[in-house]
Amino acid sequence: MGPITVDEYAERNTHLLNRHRISRRTALQAVTAGAGGLAYAQFRLAGAAFAAAGGKPGRAGVVISGRHLSFLPGGDGGLRAAMAVTAQLVSSTGALPKNLRAVVEVGRAPGEYGTRHDAEIRHLSGSDAIAGGPVCSQFYVKAVLGDLTPGAVHHYRIRLSDGTVTGDAHFTAAPAAAVAGPFTFTAFADVGTHTAPTDPKHSWHQQPAAVLRDGGKWPAGVFDNNSYLGTDPVAGATGTDPWPAVTQTGLMGTQKPVFTLLAGDICYANPSGSGLPADDTMAMSRTAPPGTSLFNPYVWDVFLNQIEPQAAYTPWMFATGNHDMEPIHGTHGYGGHVTRLDMPANGPSGCPSVYRFTYANVGFISIDANELSAELQTNTGYSRGAQVRWVESALKQWRSGTAVDFIVAFFHHCAYATSHNHASDGGVRDALDPLFSRYRVDLAVQGHNHQFERTDPIRFGKKTRSAPDGSTIRPAEDGVTYICAGSGGRPRYPFRPAPGPEAPAPHGVKPAGAQALAEGERYRGYRPKKPENTTETVANSYVWKATPAKRGKGGQLNGTRVPEAVDWSQVRYDAYAFIAVDVKPAEPGKTTTMTIRTLADALPGTGKPYTEIDRITLARTAGRGVLTDGRTACRPAHIPCT
Repeated sequence: MGPITVDEYAERNTHLLNRHRISRRTALQAVTAGAGGLAYAQFRLAGAAFAAAGGKPGRAGVVISGRHLSFLPGGDGGLRAAMAVTAQLVSSTGALPKNLRAVVEVGRAPGEYGTRHDAEIRHLSGSDAIAGGPVCSQFYVKAVLGDLTPGAVHHYRIRLSDGTVTGDAHFTAAPAAAVAGPFTFTAFADVGTHTAPTDPKHSWHQQPAAVLRDGGKWPAGVFDNNSYLGTDPVAGATGTDPWPAVTQTGLMGTQKPVFTLLAGDICYANPSGSGLPADDTMAMSRTAPPGTSLFNPYVWDVFLNQIEPQAAYTPWMFATGNHDMEPIHGTHGYGGHVTRLDMPANGPSGCPSVYRFTYANVGFISIDANELSAELQTNTGYSRGAQVRWVESALKQWRSGTAVDFIVAFFHHCAYATSHNHASDGGVRDALDPLFSRYRVDLAVQGHNHQFERTDPIRFGKKTRSAPDGSTIRPAEDGVTYICAGSGGRPRYPFRPAPGPEAPAPHGVKPAGAQALAEGERYRGYRPKKPENTTETVANSYVWKATPAKRGKGGQLNGTRVPEAVDWSQVRYDAYAFIAVDVKPAEPGKTTTMTIRTLADALPGTGKPYTEIDRITLARTAGRGVLTDGRTACRPAHIPCT
């Protein structure tokens, strides 16, 4: 049997590359070769974003694009008085001048930059050993902006030693927890781009027509989002918004968030999502040879330019999904993320996308669901239990006397969802549901399924109450609310069809009435256009189990679907939406709230850029998040602790 994990693929790739003596120099030559020059095409793309953001070129012919910010938490999750900033350096030749240096200038107003921070320039390179596999050569400038004033606005710009300088951007440093007022954060997942890479004629926000090395064009939907069904009400042939990922990013900015969470499947440089070794020889047919996957590292250039209008001003915090496994870079496929992004390094050793941070009275924890997945097993178990042990330790600490009231977890594969394509992942559910229930996690933000879904509150696998639109939920008693926000811009998935051979009901369940119909949408203002199930109960959902495992069509190792009936599917929306979460901290003993608003992009027929389709409020007593006795810290009284 051949390799089955991302790390085994990466190890094999490294061995073959060493055998064939493929060096960084030859990799760079491959990148810069070809009709029109791939490097020059990427330079044109980055140059448009650089100019639009107010940048001024210097002597070396280098531009700076894709700026994005990230919080810098300490080991306990508390935010340091600092901010991480990363941006991409792109030249027309694919190389940088030997002695090029970079600094980030910080001040209290545009043009008044009183502090200089040295920046590091990193070269991210690599090549897949498969003939026809991708080659990567990209440069990133990274800096830590320290000694910030909590709660204050700071302006910054990036300057290179040749005179290149970005336009001004600014951010607000996180406030001291003791003085934090109300704030909003936003979240979504499964985003992607609407322009393919290597496109010398179009900037990131325009219609894609990407040019290949041989002068051809990528078909729509290979390295971009543009494979929408004609029936898609938002992004289809007659839809209201052809670029929902771009639109949603802009709409989130209207909510004035202090940061954004992205729960995995970031840019889709790996559109196959399997974590297999890369081979682009069949990309024109939108497929890869069996046992391989498509991968184009330059999709990252497009994505970082796409989010820069928001991410250069507010931190973006990322979790990893199955489309983020890129074995060309190793470290479970996340080696490129460490360079391109700013993953806080306060999680378990060897798990770069697992971390935590606190903002005011809320603790946030990023979990790598790839490591827990029963569905797609190319990264399952790489930490040998270290991730779950660390998650429990972090949750226990937050519930043992800290200033944290609410806990929000964000990860990719769904513990609870009813999509036709992926539904629920039993590996994720079995690992996280007991911990979330025991330590009273308030909200879980998921992705993977390309639609929006919200559950009723759940504890230890059971719905505790119905929570329709407008409800106030008390998580300390009611349990965890799970939201699938995989409605970030990729072509949408359908909900489950009517029970039948393709969607069997569980053994012993005989669907009747509404359950004999296809699963339908369920959200504020929805009026069914055809007979469908709009109840909370879904008789024909399923959950992935790890065994028996079998090879998928592409060669990846998959688990097995097990039918299940559920009664917790409260809200379902089959198009594009994100959540805006309004947090109101309070003095100890008073009520603190977290209101979750679901905002749908360009809902057909409304004539509005977005429409609120659901709202719930999570409420707690401030300062009483501590778990003190065995009964509170474990299961309900009628279920023994383990």
